[in-house]
Amino acid sequence: MSGVAKIRVLERAVDVMNSLAEMEQPSGLSEIVERTSLPKTAVFRILNTLEEHSLVMRCNGQYAIGPAVLFWASAYKVQNVLLEVAKPHMVELWDFTRETVHLVFFDGENAYYIEKLDTPHPVRMRSRIGAHLTLYSTAAGKAILSALSQEEIDAYLNKVALTRKTPNTIMDKEKLMAELSKIRQEGFAKDIQENEEGICCVGAPILQNGKPIGAISVSAPAYRFTEEKMLEAGRKVQEIVAKVSEALSRTPV
Repeated sequence: MSGVAKIRVLERAVDVMNSLAEMEQPSGLSEIVERTSLPKTAVFRILNTLEEHSLVMRCNGQYAIGPAVLFWASAYKVQNVLLEVAKPHMVELWDFTRETVHLVFFDGENAYYIEKLDTPHPVRMRSRIGAHLTLYSTAAGKAILSALSQEEIDAYLNKVALTRKTPNTIMDKEKLMAELSKIRQEGFAKDIQENEEGICCVGAPILQNGKPIGAISVSAPAYRFTEEKMLEAGRKVQEIVAKVSEALSRTPV
């Protein structure tokens, strides 16, 4: 929070909430303390306060995200212009591919999944709305990076360590730069089992005034996403993000 004084207790509360969300199941106090590396007494007090406001619920000594967060989530969806504009176009893309379609929001530093249309096939993606995604190893993330200025890309690479997610993850900065150049030429990005083994994706950036504010991607198991199908989906994603970007050029986000 550059230039703004941080409120430590709020930061700790956010850490606790993030920990509960990431664990995906009710968790005990000791487990939360271990994941957050916060003092046990501080975590206990934070949980009690959050529970009073229904942001956390407790049952049999286990803690979980509470129902009050739904009020915030609902308000976010209502107020999010990107989601409102993109949703019908996502449905069009879903009808075309019949695979999982993601909408990603980019805040200038980080990217988050804000909508997901699941495939009707039995094998589905593990991605979750609200989760942060890695820019350098995902199709949506690389699409966003490709739309940034060289100065912005350099700043990103200077602060982010390229960590291997799978054997296919691009670990060399020069290779990543070459990949971003290829994305600009082709109009869409590919993730060929780079972020998660067995999963392939294509994605393209959503632009407003020439700046990336998000991306749309299609994800599928590698055995279903052949090279031909990825090319078809990539071209369709290009078409879809062009429609969304055009609509956003007339609408403030």
